[in-house]
Amino acid sequence: MPLSQRLTARVARSFLPSVLAFLGLLLLQVVFAAPASAHPHAWIDLRSTVVLDDQGRAVALEQEWLFDDFYTVVATQASGGTDWTALAAENLKSLRAHDYFTEVKADERKISLGTVGEFSSELRNGRLWMRFLVPFAEAVDPTRVKFSYSIFDPSYYIEILHMKGDLVAFAGRTSSGCSGQIVAPTPSTDMVMLAQALDRNAKADNALGRVFAERVNVSCR
Repeated sequence: MPLSQRLTARVARSFLPSVLAFLGLLLLQVVFAAPASAHPHAWIDLRSTVVLDDQGRAVALEQEWLFDDFYTVVATQASGGTDWTALAAENLKSLRAHDYFTEVKADERKISLGTVGEFSSELRNGRLWMRFLVPFAEAVDPTRVKFSYSIFDPSYYIEILHMKGDLVAFAGRTSSGCSGQIVAPTPSTDMVMLAQALDRNAKADNALGRVFAERVNVSCR
């Protein structure tokens, strides 16, 4: 989607130099082929599913990332379009050090995350798609605590937002009484202007991405 439209609908994100390492060589190519100013430079449409165990506790978060058209073209050219699984494995290996851009909280206490072991990737309708399961280091009981999560690039160099009109899904035999509310970001005018003004070489505050991040509030009965 054109940058101007995305800024109007969702607002842009800023810059974190180390994000180039997160997604490896392919993202590096995207960054330096992107416009010199106005963030973000890459976009991901998101779907998320809360995985519950037999006791109704949240134990993992399944994510589906659908990359923008431009990133897909670069990825196809660089990889030959033959081994998406290997590309996903490399990206997830880099993202592990940054919690896969995922922040999970129980009563505002940050929950540690495990290592992704289940994932897949392919082309879907001409766009690169990746699915992966982020396990929690401890189970979270959403009937007892305020359970929420956010998925975002801390620098907001990459925009990650749930697909328009999409709903949070739940998996597990005990999931029927659960719901998830996607809370849209409400950045100030000053923060929007800052994101638009930053060029790719700017050293933005790594907390900027949080300002533009969605939050999902989960409740179960």
